[in-house]
Amino acid sequence: MHIAIIYATVEGQTRTIATHIEAYLADSGHSTQVIDATHPPDAFAIDAIDGVICLGPVHIGTFPAPLRRFVRTHMRELMARPGAFISVSLTAAGGDAEEMAELAEIATAFSEETGWWPVAVHHAAGALKYTEYDYFRRWMMRRIADKHHASTDTKHDHEFTDWGELDLFIDGFLRDLPAVAGKI
Repeated sequence: MHIAIIYATVEGQTRTIATHIEAYLADSGHSTQVIDATHPPDAFAIDAIDGVICLGPVHIGTFPAPLRRFVRTHMRELMARPGAFISVSLTAAGGDAEEMAELAEIATAFSEETGWWPVAVHHAAGALKYTEYDYFRRWMMRRIADKHHASTDTKHDHEFTDWGELDLFIDGFLRDLPAVAGKI
């Protein structure tokens, strides 16, 4: 199968996840087209694509504007193929039911805004990139981490992405893709 991977990143963890998915699909015998929505190609052709995986980080209750713009612009093409959406956030690392419900609402708002409705949604935990933050952001993220009982060691970055869980989600999407293709 040929899968389009469309992403936008803010701190780099979503790019890391997109790169992992690209390698995972290649190792499974699939081909990919990777699109950074921040620097989109001039043209986007859906003809050779069997499915779409879209990824974006949650920041201040929404996803990056370049991702929203790309998906909104190409909504018709994207809706022509089965799609999966991966929402990346630190909130997903906590597993709190209320916070997970809020993440689901944010993902639904993304679909309402863009008109693109994926057949599967996964909430992947992101990373704390303390070493890359400026003083204020490092202080703010440390306070948030402390409130959620996460690492407050600002001398190191901390990755929370569950790669095995992500791979299982991708496997499930690929397994179900033929059954939903043509029914959208």
